[in-house]
Amino acid sequence: MVKKSFIIYLIAIFVFVLIAPCLSFAGTVGNSAMISSQKGAGLFSMRRDKNIPIKVGFDAEFLFDRDLHANASSNAELTGGEWYMAKISYTMFNRFEPYVKMGIAHIKARWTEAGADAQLESDSNFAWALGGKLLVWQFDGPRIQILTDGFYRVADLDAEEGRYDGSVATLNTASSRFELREWQIALLAATEIDVGGPAREEVLGITSIVPYAGLKYSDIGGRLRLVHNSGLYNNPGEIESDKNFGMFVGCDFVGPNSVLLNLEGRFIDETAMTAGLEVLF
Repeated sequence: MVKKSFIIYLIAIFVFVLIAPCLSFAGTVGNSAMISSQKGAGLFSMRRDKNIPIKVGFDAEFLFDRDLHANASSNAELTGGEWYMAKISYTMFNRFEPYVKMGIAHIKARWTEAGADAQLESDSNFAWALGGKLLVWQFDGPRIQILTDGFYRVADLDAEEGRYDGSVATLNTASSRFELREWQIALLAATEIDVGGPAREEVLGITSIVPYAGLKYSDIGGRLRLVHNSGLYNNPGEIESDKNFGMFVGCDFVGPNSVLLNLEGRFIDETAMTAGLEVLF
């Protein structure tokens, strides 16, 4: 018989999945939230045979909105975009997990300049990030981990399309630029809930769930430049985040074969959501 508490956990996850897109559909904190949360020797048994605890993951981040401050314009904001990043991490001493991410980014922005609305959309170009997760403290019974996560990521993107004062701009793509530099540090608490039992694993396909939540501080730097073929250019100057403090909530779904799925929403400083997959090799 399924326990009442287990039903409550499933309802909570279902509600989160439903409301997260409404609240937050820039950088992922989880995937995975805990250090060494996957079960098993690893997909290719590298952990068992060679004692190499490598994780390989993939994040799909969806940015809906982030307000910016610009030196030479007003109402600047990132109005949407996606980051598709592959991630490789290595667990050291069951406490520290450095990682590197590589992939592509596609971002949209807008600002008001000289009383007119300017919009710029990037092409899908290469992006990368370096970061690490550190286990600060662990409590047992129930198992709760306090962790910190930080990263720095870069995207130098080519401009693909622009608009100015309601009209499509004849864009000089060679001179127009979309440059982003972002760094973030987060503090989170995560707990693992064992859903246990072979029969239940077979039905649900998971061995445990890891809900987590926390606070983060992040900032963006970079430049936006919309250059027309006519020689006219729109340049809001240096950009940075209008708000730096935010919160996040997420959940890992740990599978029986060293596989983990992740969902995460981020609010206040940005409106964003991530879906991720991670495999222990």
